[in-house]
Amino acid sequence: MRLKLSLCLILMWAGALSSWGQYVLPRWVQSPPPSGNTYYYRVSQGDGTTEEASQKKAFAIAVLESAFAIGVPLNLQQLEQLEGDSLLVEANRYVKIPINKVCQHTVSLTTRQGYRTYILCQVAKDVHMIPDFKSFNCILNQEE
Repeated sequence: MRLKLSLCLILMWAGALSSWGQYVLPRWVQSPPPSGNTYYYRVSQGDGTTEEASQKKAFAIAVLESAFAIGVPLNLQQLEQLEGDSLLVEANRYVKIPINKVCQHTVSLTTRQGYRTYILCQVAKDVHMIPDFKSFNCILNQEE
C-alpha cells in the first residue's frame, strides 16, 4: 500500500514538474491560417528583457524573414530603427515589403527573466502588387 501511495505521489510530482513553466499558446502560433490570393501568413517570435523589446524584436524578425524569403537583403540597422507596426517596410531603396501585423501574444519567460512575443503577420506575396489584406480574428483563428 505504501509503495502504491509513494508511486502515485512521485508520478503526480513528475507530472507537475513537466507542466511547470509551460503556457498555452494561441492556435495561430502552431497552425497559421492558409494563404490568401495576394498574401501569406508568417508567425515570428522575439525575446526581450521587456515586453516592448520582445514585441519590437518579433516584428523585426518577421520583416527580416519576409525579406529573406523574397531574396531582398536587409540592413540590420534599419530593423533596429523600425517604429511601430508599419504596413509598408522599406527593405532598401528599391523594395518596400507590405506587411500587416494582425495578432500578438506575449508571455513571461519562466526559465529566465524576460518576455517572448509571438506575432502573426500578413505578408505580400509580390512586393510589386498591393495585397488585399483581410481582417483576422485572433481568437477564432480565422479571417472575417
